[in-house]
This record gives sequence, C-alpha cells and structure tokens, in this order.
Amino acid sequence: MREALLLIDLSKDFIDMDGALTCGAAGQEIIPYVRRLIEKFRREGRPILDIRDDHMESDYEIRAGLFPPHCLTGTPGRELEDRLAAAVEGYEGYVTWPKKTYDATYETPLLDYLDREGITRLHVAGVCTDICVVSTGLGLYKHRVTKRGDLEIAVHRQGVASFNAQAHEMALNHMEHVLKCEIV
Repeated sequence: MREALLLIDLSKDFIDMDGALTCGAAGQEIIPYVRRLIEKFRREGRPILDIRDDHMESDYEIRAGLFPPHCLTGTPGRELEDRLAAAVEGYEGYVTWPKKTYDATYETPLLDYLDREGITRLHVAGVCTDICVVSTGLGLYKHRVTKRGDLEIAVHRQGVASFNAQAHEMALNHMEHVLKCEIV
C-alpha cells in the first residue's frame, strides 16, 4: 500500500487567529496533530501534498460575496501556517499546488499525481471540514468510483476543523456514511 498525506487549506488566512477567514480556536487546535502527521510521513519518506486556495479579488467566491478576500496571490495570508511550514521545510517529498475552488481535485494535478504515483491510501487533514474538505472528499469519491476503486480515503478527525462546529460534525458524518471515507 502506497500512502500519502493531503493537507487542505492550512494557510495563515484560515489558521492564524487574525487570518482573513480564520477557523479560530478550532483551527489552532488541530495544528499540533497535523504537525505530528507531517513528521510521521516525513520520517517514513511518504509524499506530503499541500493544496491551498490561491485567489484574486476577481475570483467568484470573493466577487460574489460568498467570503471576504482571503488567500490572495502573493500575500502572507496564503502561505502555509508557520509551524507546518517549518515541518515540511527542505523535505523532497513535499509538493504544493494552488486551487481556485473548494474541491482540491478540481483543475489541480492531484488526481494525476495519485494515479501516476500509485497512491492507494490518502490521509486527509485541513480546513474547513464542511467546505473544502468535504468538497475534496466528493472529488476523491468520484475518482474512486469512475477510475480508482482501490483508492482509500482516511480523514483524520483530529486533523480537520471548521468555524462551524455543527457543520463540521455533519460533514464528517457525510464523508463517512455517504462518501465512504474512513474517519480515523
């Protein structure tokens, strides 16, 4: 079994308490766990994949007023949270890609990478559980159903968070029971 770790939107704008779209205390609480996951995958020489929002003010979700400006191209808020950045620094197995939508599988190299590298178990950590994590779970589910029946998806309960606790729990339930992700 070839495993990889997927980090979703663990940028300063989502994690830092003063971030433009912070998850607040819930986001802060997952960082030690996610850092331990990164250290484990690094020790084992496994891939660590980091996909974060990369927006311009003209992008739909900002222009339409769905969310305030966040993770703007070239701003400090788009950067990986400091403790996590220190954990991946210099690691050859670390790969990062930008995304424009909630779903980290949409118009990113993620699915091609998983197929090319023969990844059969993908561990998921990140924010927001009820927005980008569940949307990515749906993209991974579609890929599993149509092309990769062998792909296992493990969402780490201690490694995901949202600014909405009720929606967080609903998303975990949805991923477990509808998208058939393993919640670990």
